[in-house]
Amino acid sequence: MKKTIAIIGEGITEKYYIESLKSLSNFSILPRELNRKASSLTKLAQEIKNGIDKGYDKIYCLIDMDNKDSGKEQTSYQNFKEKYSGIHEKKSKGISCEVKFIETERCLELWFLFYFLKNNTTRKFNSYKEIEIELRKYRPNYEKTEKYFRSIKDIHLNFINSNPKGSLEIATTNSRKSIITRDKDTRNYTYSEMHLLLEDLNIIEEKDKK
Repeated sequence: MKKTIAIIGEGITEKYYIESLKSLSNFSILPRELNRKASSLTKLAQEIKNGIDKGYDKIYCLIDMDNKDSGKEQTSYQNFKEKYSGIHEKKSKGISCEVKFIETERCLELWFLFYFLKNNTTRKFNSYKEIEIELRKYRPNYEKTEKYFRSIKDIHLNFINSNPKGSLEIATTNSRKSIITRDKDTRNYTYSEMHLLLEDLNIIEEKDKK
């Protein structure tokens, strides 16, 4: 029996990208969208609890860090992450669920950009707009809309098959480089942990962790 995995994202970007990966994994993957207008920690907590109650084997939370890097938002998020990360057991049903957080600073579009970048992967992006400008050098029509994602049908295949061609291997290499400094407080550039998700899903090979 396949393990059932829920992947919770804040909006349509995460939902459509995860849909495009389902055929690459041996697991049963269920994308879950929080909805951008309701993407609060309260909503996320409810989705995590629902997933645990439904008996999912693992729950991954895809987190945009663009508004969680300072002040009360940072403190609230770190407390939330500490509370929900790890193994949750339901003794009455004899099941357990592991919850993991996968962060990208600033947003998932950085991971998209990583499909194409062959250098300068430790640049600091100060806004979504800066990332979008760079991404449009490779995908001129890119926009964060339902209409766009439906028009290309499969984000992953579009990135690797269209001109210019992107590569999951390149994205993975860039993502690994971006978190080579484990202490996030010392990073002065934008990063993504998306390769950790793809390793867990057996879509890419896991590398030795330092």
